[in-house]
Amino acid sequence: MKLLQRFGEAPVWVAGASPLAGRVFDSLRRAGRRVRAVALTELTDLKSGACRTLVLADPPEPESLVAGLIHRLGSSRGRGRRPAPLRLILMVQADPPPPLPELDPAGPITLETFAIEDRAARVLLERWPLHCGLDPCFDQRPHLLVVGFAPPARALVVQALRLMPYGEERPAITIIGTDPAIQARFAGAYPQAGQVADLRWIAADLGGPAALPPVTQVLVCAAASAAGPDDAIALAQWFAGRLAADQGVSPPILLEVGDAIPDGSLADWDGQTFPFSYLDEACRPQVLLDGRGDALAQTIHEHYTDSIAAQGRDPEREPAGRPWPALTASYRDANRHQADHIWAKLAVMDCRAVHEERGGSFAFAPLEAERLAVIEHLRWAADRHLDGWSYAPVRDNARKHHPQLIPYRDLSEPMKDLDRFAVRGVPTLLARSELGVVRMLILGIPEPHTALPADAVAAGLQRLAEQVLDRLAARYPDRTLVFAATLAEPGARLITRLALDRAAAGLFLLCPQPIAHTLAAQPDDAARRELLELMARAERRISLPAPGELTRWFARRADIQLVVGSGPLENAGAKRVLLDPVERRVDWNFDY
Repeated sequence: MKLLQRFGEAPVWVAGASPLAGRVFDSLRRAGRRVRAVALTELTDLKSGACRTLVLADPPEPESLVAGLIHRLGSSRGRGRRPAPLRLILMVQADPPPPLPELDPAGPITLETFAIEDRAARVLLERWPLHCGLDPCFDQRPHLLVVGFAPPARALVVQALRLMPYGEERPAITIIGTDPAIQARFAGAYPQAGQVADLRWIAADLGGPAALPPVTQVLVCAAASAAGPDDAIALAQWFAGRLAADQGVSPPILLEVGDAIPDGSLADWDGQTFPFSYLDEACRPQVLLDGRGDALAQTIHEHYTDSIAAQGRDPEREPAGRPWPALTASYRDANRHQADHIWAKLAVMDCRAVHEERGGSFAFAPLEAERLAVIEHLRWAADRHLDGWSYAPVRDNARKHHPQLIPYRDLSEPMKDLDRFAVRGVPTLLARSELGVVRMLILGIPEPHTALPADAVAAGLQRLAEQVLDRLAARYPDRTLVFAATLAEPGARLITRLALDRAAAGLFLLCPQPIAHTLAAQPDDAARRELLELMARAERRISLPAPGELTRWFARRADIQLVVGSGPLENAGAKRVLLDPVERRVDWNFDY
């Protein structure tokens, strides 16, 4: 059915600057979309109804081009039945877009500006959120290390600043090896960025990462090299080795590679580096045409307009209440920023969004809602600061002064209630997007005190693990299972793989030592590959390099510990399940 619908769709027209227009054309065609490449000169004869969707890929003089299209299409509409307005997507390299003509909502064109770097940054930090390299519930704070400042580094840094509030501890961003002029331009564009995070600009020699806070994520956006991706990969690997040596951490490394996607197999992977092309991300039809990432933002906007209507006011008479297609870019972005941060809020509460069929009714407890209200206020303040606002006792929109840019504890109760209302409404917003909220059940797998015989693991552990998984799923039907392990031992890998495949579980990779050391300690290539396969499926990579930190993590964060080995379970303390593959028995120290 979808193929028939796609075949019947009108083609998307693509025009604009080369090579971007060609990249958009190729991306849409590979995805099976009907697409037509046109020259900008062909648009001078464009008639109303001839094209339904037009993508202008960073064209020269976009203001006059759009104005001309409005004039031509308006004059060719005639008096009869008018065709649907042309959907015009104007791709620009980055926000803010150029000044464009004011559009009539009933006119011949609906205009969407699409900032390539900024939209790619949203997609990339949705796939690799800042908490993919840390555990905010274990008092770890985000620290993004940025190497180089080629596109889309600026957009990623700004988006990271918007998403960094996970608690009251200040996050950090360290930017390495950039020209002082770049630093000055960034400071001029975002003079209040230092209000959001500890922002450092340091020399290219790094100056000793041991003196920095633990790095939780790395972004490598070095300028393109004639040598291709090998230089970029070598740079990422150098920083991985330096952080491992000086801090004992193995954060995810996002590596911009442009057009040169590296070759290689899983066996060549270091378990840590993730290459991407921001242009490829932005040109995917799901992002460019289908509004991926905007569904929840539109839901937030609809919820807002419904609340206005419920008060007896006409939403369309207010600038922020107009229908989404007619909403100005600033109001759309405000909804997007609120939507993007929902996933951080869920991470702080050890919750996850699932399809509505798996989630039941859900509400945050009062203490949870209060903690999230503090975070929501930090998020709102970060958004304001990045737009150039600062504190003043009296609001002044012209000067961008705001009296609420103060700590949450100093707000009046009515102001606090606004933040409380926003976070209490998160389950409702997700439900309107056909999503439910469920809490995680974290199942820790400590490393065994003594190594198990390989034949014992292979022969006995799988059946025991299947039995435990079935019982856990039956005992906790309203929770989503998340397994946490170092994966250094074959028994932990077997249990984890079963959980991922049979129970759609999540995976937290715990790293008490650098990932390179864990890989090097594997006895053979098969074990190393098995470890890499599971690492690729991990949603978090949590570095725990301090002595005893792994043990403390299990004691504090694991709801249940799955102990692989022999001997009696301790009855005191945390819930534990013993899986003894030698005697082929399971022992629970709690009622299940």
